Amino acid sequence: MDRSHHTPLPRTSGYPGQSQQPPPTARRGPGPMLASSGGNPHQNLTQAQINQQHQQAMQERELAKRRARKPTDKTIPEGVEEIVPAVALYRQLRDMEKRYDATILRKRLDVQDAVNRNVKNYKTLRLFISNTAKDQPWQNSDRPLDENAFDFDTGQIPTFRVRIEGRLLPDADDDASELDPDSDLGLGDPNNPLPPPPRRKFSTFFKSISVELDRNKDIHPEGNAIEWRKPAPNAPQGPASNGPAEFDGFEFERKGDENVNCTIKLVRDEVPDRFRLSPQLAELLDTKEDTRAGIVMGIWEYVRINGLQDPDERRTINCDAALRNIFQVDRLYFPQIPELTLSHILPLEPITLTYTIRTDSASHFSPTVYDITVSIDDPIRAKMAALLSSPAYSASLREIAQIDEQIAVLVQAVNHSKAKRDFWNAMAMDPAGFVKRWVGSQKRDLDTLSGETGGGVEMEESRRREFYDRVGENVYLLLARGKM
Repeated sequence: MDRSHHTPLPRTSGYPGQSQQPPPTARRGPGPMLASSGGNPHQNLTQAQINQQHQQAMQERELAKRRARKPTDKTIPEGVEEIVPAVALYRQLRDMEKRYDATILRKRLDVQDAVNRNVKNYKTLRLFISNTAKDQPWQNSDRPLDENAFDFDTGQIPTFRVRIEGRLLPDADDDASELDPDSDLGLGDPNNPLPPPPRRKFSTFFKSISVELDRNKDIHPEGNAIEWRKPAPNAPQGPASNGPAEFDGFEFERKGDENVNCTIKLVRDEVPDRFRLSPQLAELLDTKEDTRAGIVMGIWEYVRINGLQDPDERRTINCDAALRNIFQVDRLYFPQIPELTLSHILPLEPITLTYTIRTDSASHFSPTVYDITVSIDDPIRAKMAALLSSPAYSASLREIAQIDEQIAVLVQAVNHSKAKRDFWNAMAMDPAGFVKRWVGSQKRDLDTLSGETGGGVEMEESRRREFYDRVGENVYLLLARGKM
């Protein structure tokens, strides 16, 4: 072999265990990399850690062996029903169990699908807006003024207080007291020991609530905007937080002795988030608001009904006039639809309400009522979600698994008993022939294990020995006739 053109690998001075490193420009040839003493310290395991890992590996192997030794067959073999008539009933129970398991699994998948769909119910949220006035000039008419005083001010600062609260309109079986804005908040009937049913607070339906006062900013430069924003889910609650996290109503007080128009804006809080659609997309889907998943599903339904899928590449869509008007392309890839629709969705417009704050003597301070349609989760969905995450279900599965293991052990014992019975029954019917066959079978197995068997021909002749014994001398007679 010619080695004249073989170039040896570059070598560095020192040993792999030394701290001397090769030059940065040196290039390493093929071969295993040697770890230096300055390597990753997490790779240097102590002897105790190595022993612990070895013990864990041994335990895992032992558990795997135990699981492999566990019987899993729960089918009783044929022939047992001749001895035990109840085997037929056991098989009927097994068939019924299979049907029940399939039905329960199908229903569970249906429940999980219903929970993931997040179906909404729509109810009416009734808002009560009212205000009161205090220390107004017409309210201080009974207080006499000092005729000798230079300032004719009464010394009182006129103020007004605005209150906004909301209640969900109850169903037919709900308590009608929820309609009363002056009803006690969060307190149940003292004569009723049962706690009141939980209900959503007014603030949970909105992300933010703002009130803008329409008055002269030269006279009242501050306090014309009041805003509340829902805190983040993990935001800490403290004295500096912007009010309570949840409430049924709020109120604010400002100075003033004149009637003031105010605008109330409510930004809805939808879960999952809903968006306002562009005119083109709204016309295609026949809706003005929808979630992102609903938008994609609506486009998919439109594509499927109109047969716009490419026959060769099913994920490609051949756009018609309506889709070209939206996406400005002739063909599009279906996974791109969520990204392409981002330019056609906008945040929801806030719900705008107007109210006049009255401070004159002619005003009657009765609340102004507005009805707003809000979406709430289906109450059955919460029960279905609780069913899916119920710890009782896991406990039932563990109990069923234990019972199945016990049944498998009992069925294995039945199989062993049947094998013993077949053994002794066959021996009782023909003791000599059975012992002969049994000894021959054991001899063949022993020869196979010890490797003392001959070639394939000898094994075939041994297997067919009984056939040649039955034929006997007829074989020689046939051979002799053939020679004649």
